Amino acid sequence: MRPLLLCLLLAPLPAAAQVYLGAEVGPDAFTRPEEAKIDTTGEDAYAWALSVDVSSAALYAVFGSTSPEREMLKYLRQGIYRRELAALMLLSERTSVPFKKLAAELPAAGGLRGLARRHKADAMALFEEGGRLQAEAEARMPLFLISVSTSVELAGAVTPSTAPPSGKDPHEDAEP
Repeated sequence: MRPLLLCLLLAPLPAAAQVYLGAEVGPDAFTRPEEAKIDTTGEDAYAWALSVDVSSAALYAVFGSTSPEREMLKYLRQGIYRRELAALMLLSERTSVPFKKLAAELPAAGGLRGLARRHKADAMALFEEGGRLQAEAEARMPLFLISVSTSVELAGAVTPSTAPPSGKDPHEDAEP
């Protein structure tokens, strides 16, 4: 009887007894986590930075919207690459064809080269100029997403001093 009882106690438990309650300690539970960092390489920052490099009139003519950043972000999330977006913006501005129409024609045209050929434009020049726009926008991307602590430090550094610059009392020369 004892050997049978011992076998039952040491036998693996049935699946119903192996319930995961969600409270477990992993191997990294006692290590220090990495500090949170703001993503300054995201598509949101790129859309804002690119909108700074292009004039408002051109952006409105290209996208037909008063919030071109949202439109750019929508196309970036649909799979249009950054340089391709900049080149399509330039093509739209030069040919007066709405960006929405160009983006819809892009897959059927076989890419930027076919689309540029269809609208009688130089694809390589557009791609090169789009690369310059992309580089300028990517250089400005960190300016659009900064942490709260950094903005507080910057605000403290920019706040003008309340003391007069010459060191004398500003009311000294005032007449009574």
